[in-house]
Amino acid sequence: MIKLPSDFKNYLHSHPLVVITPINRYLGFSTTIQPTDQFKQAADEIGIEVMFKDPQKIIIETGADLKPRLVDESGVIDGSVYFPFGHDLLDRNMTKLIIMAAEANNAKVVNNSHCLTINDDKAMFAISLSNSGTKSAMSWICSARAPFDTILDNNPSLQSSKYLIGKTSGFTAGGVGIQPLPPHINYIAPFNWSSRSDSRPKIIQNNISVQRDNPRNKVIRTYVVGGKVIGSYYTEGEGIVNCAGLAREPKSGVFKLSDLQNKKLIAAANAVGATGFSRIDSTDEKEPAIFEINPLARIDADAHGFSVAKSILEYMLDLAKNKFYKENHE
Repeated sequence: MIKLPSDFKNYLHSHPLVVITPINRYLGFSTTIQPTDQFKQAADEIGIEVMFKDPQKIIIETGADLKPRLVDESGVIDGSVYFPFGHDLLDRNMTKLIIMAAEANNAKVVNNSHCLTINDDKAMFAISLSNSGTKSAMSWICSARAPFDTILDNNPSLQSSKYLIGKTSGFTAGGVGIQPLPPHINYIAPFNWSSRSDSRPKIIQNNISVQRDNPRNKVIRTYVVGGKVIGSYYTEGEGIVNCAGLAREPKSGVFKLSDLQNKKLIAAANAVGATGFSRIDSTDEKEPAIFEINPLARIDADAHGFSVAKSILEYMLDLAKNKFYKENHE
């Protein structure tokens, strides 16, 4: 447990650490534990209190003469530091607006609204990462109505790989996963988008981790908190490897990053503003290529020897301390 000065403890009581997360709702996939349970356990270990607020039970009050205020059934929410999590589409949209309102009131946030917007849109993310010079999966971004297969046929230099993954851009929770496509599939866009809305731009990426002589896919998942890597693990299996790391005959284990890999992943997170908290999905190459940087990722990594929830709360506590002492001792 951490011993806190009494004046700072009083400050936290009136300006708490706030975790914005769905409460008592299904989060998707096969999750067996709610984020509230993970954070409560971590808060007990540290010896602090944390306030949990459901993004779908908060209203944002604003007006010409009023800074945005967060209000729920208990009244005005006045936190010192906010951390958002959301899997459902409405949760993710609401968390961004809530963080935006918190920023307007000079609260500390993990991460900021710009980061949440960029990284929740696969096309924006791909462009931002490319602009930073970071190695990543080659991407093609276009209208859903674009004749993608014809453009590739007429421009052979664009066809760098026969193995592709398809993802939808624009406020999406996860993608369709990493899926090697058979070489005889010519109409790539309809194959990937047949079950998707065609009202938003789309992104297709080449799956640079797939080897022709090895049907197994391997993805390294690295958690970054407060600008530092707190741990990595790999997930490997045949067929689709989606954002939860699921696959046929899957296996996973702790992955030790080299100094170069660590440096490259931190630089990638910094390029898209996601050093406060994110999970980075990448290859295990000497210089890793990035598939995704997710600032709203699930925090299930206890089985690999590190507590993401505890690291996040410790970082939030440091931000609150800095805010408190700046306001009261400068």
